[in-house]
Amino acid sequence: MGPERTRAKHSAEKSERKQGSFEIALPIRLAISSVLVIISALFKMPVLFRTILLILAVIVSGYDVFLAAVDSIAEKRYLATPVVVLFAAVLSFVIGFTFEGALMVLFHQLSGLLIDYTRRRALRSARSLAVNLDEDGVTRLEEILADDRAGEMQIHQTLQDSAEFVLRFVLVFSLIYAFLFPFITGISFRVSIHRALMILLIASPLSVAVSFPVVAVTALCHGAQNGILFNNAAVMEKLTGVNVALFDKPGVFSEETPHVIGLQSDLLDKKTFLNFLAHAVYYSDQPFAKAIADYYNQEYRLDLINHFNEIPGCGVSLEIGQAPVVLATKSYYDSQGVDVPERGMAEGIAYYMTVAGRYVGRVVISSDINRDAEALVREMNEAGVSRCILLTEDGNEQSQVIADALHFSEVFGECDMDRKLRLIRDVSQTGQNSTVFIYANGIEGHSAANLDMRISRKGKYADILVLPENYLNIPKAVQISKRAKELITENAVFVFIIKALLMFLSIIGYSNLWFVVFIDTVAALATMLNAIRITTPSVFQKQSGNTDR
Repeated sequence: MGPERTRAKHSAEKSERKQGSFEIALPIRLAISSVLVIISALFKMPVLFRTILLILAVIVSGYDVFLAAVDSIAEKRYLATPVVVLFAAVLSFVIGFTFEGALMVLFHQLSGLLIDYTRRRALRSARSLAVNLDEDGVTRLEEILADDRAGEMQIHQTLQDSAEFVLRFVLVFSLIYAFLFPFITGISFRVSIHRALMILLIASPLSVAVSFPVVAVTALCHGAQNGILFNNAAVMEKLTGVNVALFDKPGVFSEETPHVIGLQSDLLDKKTFLNFLAHAVYYSDQPFAKAIADYYNQEYRLDLINHFNEIPGCGVSLEIGQAPVVLATKSYYDSQGVDVPERGMAEGIAYYMTVAGRYVGRVVISSDINRDAEALVREMNEAGVSRCILLTEDGNEQSQVIADALHFSEVFGECDMDRKLRLIRDVSQTGQNSTVFIYANGIEGHSAANLDMRISRKGKYADILVLPENYLNIPKAVQISKRAKELITENAVFVFIIKALLMFLSIIGYSNLWFVVFIDTVAALATMLNAIRITTPSVFQKQSGNTDR
């Protein structure tokens, strides 16, 4: 272990010891502070002595609030929560509300303790959702959650910015209320300042922001529970805006590599015919070529191959030993006006070989479509993805048959990977499209789509990994993302309503300093506990028909 790693380890251990001692010390401080507050309330004593006891209570429970406020002021964050709390505490003592001021600081610190405890328990519960993951999946999830920014979403920043804007407005309103309201109503400045402090405390964004990362991390873990590993919450948020999904057929709707079902030749023996087939497809990248190459286990004579040409989505043409050879689908031969026999067809795609214009035989390649995936397109549409496009290497005719079977309204056939990537780029750059490319293999890099989703256990460049055994949960990835955004919005609306009610009560004089802090804390705890509802269906989303996934 090098010196830098040793120092880092010692620093981390020191930080952990410091945090542990703080967690132990704070409850003790709060207990001492509570005793001092209770003594000041129960026993008769001179006002000065009671004030000193309450000041001691504030110092014991809240000296770290003072330190945090100093740091915030140094960073020019004048409306940070510690600054607001310190300002309210000091001013409450100045205007004679000493008991409320001490209780307010005590409740603020207690709320921090409860919120931190609830947050940690909620995050621990969120991690327990991913019990079905294997060791690799757990490792990947822990790597994701180890990033401090894993739970950050743009909506977090938007709502926090809104809360800070509201706080600035409320600060101005509080000043006007404190100094002008007495002239209008006849109440004392002491009372108007007291109410203005309550209004300012209510506007603090603590309870608005505290639940955001909890909801995001719970959603990430719920995704992992369903075999969906988002790189971070920002990716999840971006998925909520996707309206176009482009699917690569191999590995998603069919085998990644097809296989040879059968060979038939009336002119050549099986070994010789297979030799011709293998040499014909040696330079081809089409899936059927890979199936033939896997089936062939003899040596190649590459010097016999000349003038090789791909027929995209249909087959190949070349010369073998100066004899012109074509291996292609029936649709290609039909387009050339050449008849080939179709008797005794096995299920699959047949490729017919002609040598010097004479029919020699055919090879049948598997074209198994995963019938379990037939509902994917419909479920993606129900999740809010309006366009689903199929990209396939098959010929146009066969591609249309597959698209119809899988309920795609758009399909592009005869696509090698380069053409697929060009199509993804074109669709992504058209209009207001937000795209996700869903694939199993074939690219080493990120496509031009807004998001790449890979069906695999590993993917360096993919934004989202879907474990192969959970590929039917692809629509659920969209549902979870939208559910997370919905819960964050719910929490924000709930907190703003609570704050509005508290503000009204404060303006008319039916509240006090410690009460607004207490209710704000309850609201914060409620929003964090609400995060677990990520596992329940939304009333606004139509759910997948297969609930057993």
